[in-house]
Amino acid sequence: MTVNFYATLRGVVGQRSVELPLPDGTPVRELVGELARRWPALAEHLFDETGGLSRRVNLFVGGRNVRWLDGLATALRTDQVIDVFPPVAGG
Repeated sequence: MTVNFYATLRGVVGQRSVELPLPDGTPVRELVGELARRWPALAEHLFDETGGLSRRVNLFVGGRNVRWLDGLATALRTDQVIDVFPPVAGG
């Protein structure tokens, strides 16, 4: 599956996009765990103190925020694109 990084997270990973060879049905929890394993500096952006998805990151699967799907239990397909954003603020 393709994972795209935006803004400051792109700098942490060092590239705009990565391909991860994860099987169909992989939950988002395993995806973010793999991202944290490959890029340890990304972990502080991905997880909160309880191991849940941090508010410091937004993950979109097929254009939909995983928080409005099944959260970390959201099952992924290999043909999906995952977009990882830092929170956006502005005025």
